[in-house]
Amino acid sequence: MGRRLLLTFLQTLMTVFAASIVLFALIRLAPGDPAKLLIGRTMEIALDERTYAKMLGEMRTEMGLTGSWFSQYLSWAGSLLRMDLGTSFYTQRAVAAEIGERLPATFLLAGTALLIQVGIGLLIGMLSALHAGTLLDTLVRLGCVLLASVPGFVIGLLLLLALAVKLELYAIGSEAGLSRLWLPALTLGLLGAPQMIRVVRANLLSELGQVYVQSALSRGLGTRRVVGHAMRNVLLSTITLIGLSLTASISGAVVIESIFAWPGLGEYALNGILHKDYPALQGYALVTVLSVVGIHLTVEALYVWLDPRITRRKKEAAHE
Repeated sequence: MGRRLLLTFLQTLMTVFAASIVLFALIRLAPGDPAKLLIGRTMEIALDERTYAKMLGEMRTEMGLTGSWFSQYLSWAGSLLRMDLGTSFYTQRAVAAEIGERLPATFLLAGTALLIQVGIGLLIGMLSALHAGTLLDTLVRLGCVLLASVPGFVIGLLLLLALAVKLELYAIGSEAGLSRLWLPALTLGLLGAPQMIRVVRANLLSELGQVYVQSALSRGLGTRRVVGHAMRNVLLSTITLIGLSLTASISGAVVIESIFAWPGLGEYALNGILHKDYPALQGYALVTVLSVVGIHLTVEALYVWLDPRITRRKKEAAHE
C-alpha cells in the first residue's frame, strides 16, 4: 500500500511538472507583447523611436522577459518552490492572493453546478431507462442531442436574456452571493447533464437486464426496491463521470463566469488573456492543473473504497 501511494505521488509530481512546462510554453507562444501592451499605444506614438525602445527594454527587464524561455521558466519554477506565484503585470498584486480571493467562488459555482447536473442526470436518466422505447424516452434522447449541440455561451446568453432581461428574475452584480449563484450554476449543470443522462440510462438498462434483477422480480420483490438496488450499481459506475464533470466545470467555466460576471477564476483568466498577464495566466493554469489532479486522485481512491472488487483484483495480480 505504501509503495502504491509513493508511486502515485511520483506520477502526480511528473504530471504537474510536464504540465507546467507545456503551459509555460503555450502562454508565451500566444501573439502579443505584454510590455508593449502595458506601455500603451499612446506612448508609442508620442515618443521617438529611440526613447520608446529604451523604455520598452527597461519594462521588459522589470517584468523578467529579457532572458531565454529556459531561464524564465527556471526563475518561475524557483519561485514556485517558495510558494510564490509571482506578481501580476496588470494589477501589481501577488497572483497567489488574487487567486485565493477568487478560488472559493469558482469552487462554489462548480460544486453547485455538479449537484444540479447529477440531480438532473439521475432523475431524467432513470425515467428514460424505465420507459425505454416510449415517447418519453425518445423526447429525452432528442433533448440530450439538442442540448449537447448548442454551445455553452449560447445557452448562457439565452437564459440571461429570458430570466434577467425579460422576466427580471436575476440581477447581475459584482458580489458572489447566493442570489447570483443559481443561474450560472444552472447553465453549467445543463451543459453537463446530457452526458450524465446518457450514462445513467445506458447503465441502468444494463443493470435491469442482469440475472439478479430478473430473479428478484420473479420472487415478487417490488419494482421500486429492485430499481433502488440497481441504481446503487449505476451510481458506482458514474463516479468517474462525476469527477470528470467537476474538473470540466472548474477548468471550463471561463466563458460562463464572464457572461454572468461571476468573480471566479474564469473571469480572472480571461482578464489575464486580454492583458497578456503571464504571471496571472501561469498561476491560473497551475492551480487548475493541481485541482484536476487532486480531483482525479480523490475519485480513484473513492472508487477503490466503494468497490472492494478492485482491491481484490489488485491483490490477486500482485500475488501472481
